[in-house]
Amino acid sequence: MIFKIYKTLRIIFFILFLVISVYSLKFYEGSIFVFGIYCLSFIVMLYYLTDNKSSYFEVFFSSYLFLGFWFKYVFSLILYDGKIYDSGQIKSTDIDEVLIIGIFIAIICLISSFINKNLISEYLNKKNERKEKSFFENFYLNNRILILLFFLLFISIVGFLNYQLGIHLRGFLYQTEISPIIKNLTKWLLLFGLTTFSCFLIHVEIKNLKKINIFSILIVLLEVFISYTSMLSRSFIINAVSLILPTYQQSVKLIKKYDNKFFVIFLIILFFTITSLYGVNHIRAIKLNTLKSAWLTDNSQKHSIKDKLQVKKIKEYNFEIPKTELKSNNLKNEDINNVKTHGVEASASQIMNFIIINRWIGIDSLILIYNSEKKGFDLFFRSLNEKKKVNSDITFYENEFGLSNVKLNIEYGKTISKGNTLPGIITFLYYSGNLLFLFISLFVIIILCNYFEKFLKNITNNNLIFVCFISNMIATRLIHFGYAPKDTYLFITSVLLSVFFMVFLLRFKSLFLNKR
Repeated sequence: MIFKIYKTLRIIFFILFLVISVYSLKFYEGSIFVFGIYCLSFIVMLYYLTDNKSSYFEVFFSSYLFLGFWFKYVFSLILYDGKIYDSGQIKSTDIDEVLIIGIFIAIICLISSFINKNLISEYLNKKNERKEKSFFENFYLNNRILILLFFLLFISIVGFLNYQLGIHLRGFLYQTEISPIIKNLTKWLLLFGLTTFSCFLIHVEIKNLKKINIFSILIVLLEVFISYTSMLSRSFIINAVSLILPTYQQSVKLIKKYDNKFFVIFLIILFFTITSLYGVNHIRAIKLNTLKSAWLTDNSQKHSIKDKLQVKKIKEYNFEIPKTELKSNNLKNEDINNVKTHGVEASASQIMNFIIINRWIGIDSLILIYNSEKKGFDLFFRSLNEKKKVNSDITFYENEFGLSNVKLNIEYGKTISKGNTLPGIITFLYYSGNLLFLFISLFVIIILCNYFEKFLKNITNNNLIFVCFISNMIATRLIHFGYAPKDTYLFITSVLLSVFFMVFLLRFKSLFLNKR
């Protein structure tokens, strides 16, 4: 039944996106034909790459591209007069050439997906499932409740320590004296390790118990909720969906159907999403205001400041929303000050009116690079030398493309409010200024990611939950690509470590014990 609902929703959203595109035509000042083809190409791309034959990577990658190119641009036209705020409030109502590049990006995704579905999948879809249980599968099945409770306790401790010690918080850096080994282990656990174990738990239950247990699913959702909320990340819903989607796909193979349970799970995810969004925005606002107050009231620092504009920028800075946008929402001056002081009202405004549209990466950075005279392979290769910064300095992308004036990082004591503006993989490849390089590279990346997904299915005993989780992490990394790119080896190492961890859990007995 849920699959039927999903198919119906795809058609409804397809029609809805077309209607919104037609409505937005009156706001675009360039070629209506180009804009119409641009909208249609991304809508068709999303529809084709989210059918039941698409890989998990294609589902997530196409969704992120759609949000960053169609969704962000169309609603910026409708609601913000064509201004895209993430890259210096670009006025983007007459950009035919950039939209044509976007059309080819969508076409490349369609072609690569067609090849994957009709050529690659035919040769790589080998079902290599092992029926024997590993040592850890047996151990979990024999001690299931105890392990689940211990797992919940462990993730609570890791999340609590991460938040209290400021090991890995989105939007903030804390210069602590914690051992790098502990820092890196905590980051890996929060981003990969704990969720990898969650994937193992669900897979083992479906494979061996032949059922969906609400208690186990709740523990897994709590793991994602605690991990991402402790990092002050608003990505809970995306990562939760990456686990529940394949869980449902595997459940349809069972004799007993669990549609009613999945409706309950959906409600649980909705509750956690609202709680996480509100809590994270509220905490971020409080932390930011505390940091601003400390910075502004420090006499020694105040006397050393020569640029009064910096003081004004810090006073008005509220993470996301420009002060002009608050005014356009018919707020009085005292209401604006109240929003910046207390943060709760700002959180609601961010969620409903600004973040939902402007947090996605895509069209904004492409417009910026297209209009720049700096692009070329020299720029591309120089960007590869960027190193991660542990201070409030701006990034290579921000410095090279004039975002230093609109970007603000606040540093006081051992605390830094730092949010990097990212170009994304599309724009990063277009640093070269060579469209052929961009299109070929994008095609190869999609093909390789699809191949890797097939490889994961085979090596992990067709653990679709884990495969979907890793594919989503890769798609997310690509969309947020561009800062310190040569450090990508750290991400690749984390992925491979997770794969090794999963294979170890699933095959320990077959690799070692059976040889004795």
